[in-house]
Amino acid sequence: MIEERTVGGTCVNRGCLPSKNLIEAARIIHDAKNPRYPGLTPTKMDFDFRQLIEQKNEIIHNYREKKYESLIGGKISFEDGHAEFFDANTVEVNGKRLSGEKILIATGARPVLPPIDGLEQVHFLTSDLLTSSEQTELTECPKSLLIVGGGYIALELGQMFSRFGAEVTILERSHQLLAHGYEPETGQIIGRIFAEEGISIVTHADVKSVCLEDRAVVAIAQVGNESRKFRADKILIATGRQPNTDKIALEKSGVAIGQHGHILVNEFLQTNVSHIYAAGDVIGSEQNSQMATPSLPTPKLGWWV
Repeated sequence: MIEERTVGGTCVNRGCLPSKNLIEAARIIHDAKNPRYPGLTPTKMDFDFRQLIEQKNEIIHNYREKKYESLIGGKISFEDGHAEFFDANTVEVNGKRLSGEKILIATGARPVLPPIDGLEQVHFLTSDLLTSSEQTELTECPKSLLIVGGGYIALELGQMFSRFGAEVTILERSHQLLAHGYEPETGQIIGRIFAEEGISIVTHADVKSVCLEDRAVVAIAQVGNESRKFRADKILIATGRQPNTDKIALEKSGVAIGQHGHILVNEFLQTNVSHIYAAGDVIGSEQNSQMATPSLPTPKLGWWV
């Protein structure tokens, strides 16, 4: 097994586990302010965001240790580093060549960064903001947040931050939320719920540039025929994910990829090279899979696995 970042991958360290933990905490705060039963008095619950992050990190550490790191040893050896193909049966890592009769590619995916002028000069967030024990860890809840994108990751994180008290504005290029791959009614219903919760949604918004002004992030977006300026403490880029196939010398293995960089597989997760398989986010939407599988939206109840 070869890993260049953190054992456990996206779900344990940066995705499902940390996001659902914090989303549930945000739901408790929201329900306290908005009780669903007549006779219950709304109350504002105080919270320490940094402490919430610390408990989330402890859960991740314990889960990773018990469910993943405990598997290493014995028949499973581990190499910490970046792997690249040497040929169809061999990979190179840390100057070492490792060969196998069968190979499984499970390199995952990473956030897509759209071509927005000035983005590299701004300290932007991605869905990896929930990363445990890395520099991108967010330990303070922003007072205001711009989110570029209107997919499932943007929505669940947007609702979470809003419930923690941030003023959230979602900028979506399309005409509605969840525009791709979902029935239109889904995005419409979520949009109404978000409006009720005070989340601002701007559709037909194509962000052209971003910059810093007085420590705030300013985004210039083309909204229809109008150029508009949006300002917030932080900006989160959630415009999709791309499979990690471009930096592993995949061409040396002969494995075929699709137009979006994902590995093509059959129903058995087998690539065109019979002894090489692929699974997880690296296969994109092949075989009806979904990258960074989200929780399911449930009106009024928040977001659940």
